[in-house]
Amino acid sequence: MSDLYSVLGVERNATQDEIHRAYRHRAKISHPDSGGSVEAFKKLATAYDTLSDKKRRERYDSTGQVEPALPDNLDVNAFEVLAGKLGMIIHAEQDVTLMDIGALIEQTIRKDITQYRADIENQRRAIERLTRLQARVKCKAIGEDNKLARLLAWHELSAKSHIKTDEEAVCIRERALEILEDYSFADDLSIAVANDLSIALHDVLQALNQADQFQLGASF
Repeated sequence: MSDLYSVLGVERNATQDEIHRAYRHRAKISHPDSGGSVEAFKKLATAYDTLSDKKRRERYDSTGQVEPALPDNLDVNAFEVLAGKLGMIIHAEQDVTLMDIGALIEQTIRKDITQYRADIENQRRAIERLTRLQARVKCKAIGEDNKLARLLAWHELSAKSHIKTDEEAVCIRERALEILEDYSFADDLSIAVANDLSIALHDVLQALNQADQFQLGASF
């Protein structure tokens, strides 16, 4: 098999950013849709998949062997987020298909990330309050089980679990934004004015909120 660094056209000490940029540049001309061969594009994809993964790159550098990629749950979840956003845009009241859908999706995802990060901070403040309360609560009866302390400990575990879930949600949406960078809905379309984009965003966010409320109601 060809040297993966040569396939991408980068030095062996190339940074991840250099590898990413080299792949994007070569993918445009190597893709079968652009006149490239399927075999050449497969080699390019294999080179990028291997060298963009730290552990697989280290193994390749030390052994010369290409380790098969494991299923990427992060990407699966990220595409699920993008699929959900596209679905809400399709069903929004206002037809936004002639606007820059990429910008619209990006704004909705960034709004999600802001909300998740705000929730994380709220949970961290709650844990700080829990810590202070745990230090104060005492059982008047000596030797009795301090049930209130155990309740506070349960709340602390719950808050920490909530933080972990929200942090994972942020990572998924940040990955979705990275994936979105490789796509464009704006080619050959007129750029929407800021006011139109703002109205469209409002409609989409309303649709998203209604869908979230429906899912929440269905879960009870």
